[in-house]
Amino acid sequence: MTSTNQLLDGVIGDEEEEQYSGPSIRCVMFNLDSEVYGINVKKVREVLRVGSIRKVEGAAHNVLGVINVRGVIVTVVDTRATYGLMSKPADELSRIIIVELDTDNIVGMMVDCVMEVKDIPEKKFEPMSATKEGASRYLQGIAHYNGDVIILIDVDSMFSGQA
Repeated sequence: MTSTNQLLDGVIGDEEEEQYSGPSIRCVMFNLDSEVYGINVKKVREVLRVGSIRKVEGAAHNVLGVINVRGVIVTVVDTRATYGLMSKPADELSRIIIVELDTDNIVGMMVDCVMEVKDIPEKKFEPMSATKEGASRYLQGIAHYNGDVIILIDVDSMFSGQA
């Protein structure tokens, strides 16, 4: 049973979140399985519906293929495979997030669903441990915010050496 103090704590906590005016990170929020992930919006060029993806023979296991985005050929990565999740066929909610690695290189990340763009206070993010192994080396931090656990992706680490 929830006490009145616990309810008030939740209400006060939500008001504090709305009144927060310190530094924040604007993130594009998306889902993989039941987890919520975020990418700093500064790295996102656009979000596309999934269209025709041309397979590339001999590509890495996590590369779905390439797409043509207004005359630019973009490699599309299966983000599920990158994070060790089972592959899932694209459906009408699936999207490709086009991220900019630098001025010359862009990559598409296939995700299950793009939710929204949200400002998350920097103080809410806890950095990942120094011993990053496996897919965790692609994670920048984790935030507990408005009832969600948000995993912030380090796009630069995720694609380092692939550009």
